[in-house]
Amino acid sequence: MQHAHCETRHGNLRGHKPAGRGHSRKQVESCPYCGERDEVIPILYGFPSHAGFMKAERGEVYLGGCEVSPYMYYCKRDDREF
Repeated sequence: MQHAHCETRHGNLRGHKPAGRGHSRKQVESCPYCGERDEVIPILYGFPSHAGFMKAERGEVYLGGCEVSPYMYYCKRDDREF
């Protein structure tokens, strides 16, 4: 059971990584709107920890809110989730 105060990233509890799939910058999807990868960051769902807030301030993640949507990435250039 997931608690409201838990930070999630792409629907997984913090600290748990999906099998066979990392979150390195090299594996980031291309934006379907502009086709670029350089401004694409992962979406962080749930209530962020202090580290999550710091990553958002640095522009490393996008805070997606408490309701998890099907979108996994955010393009800073186009201001769109995908």
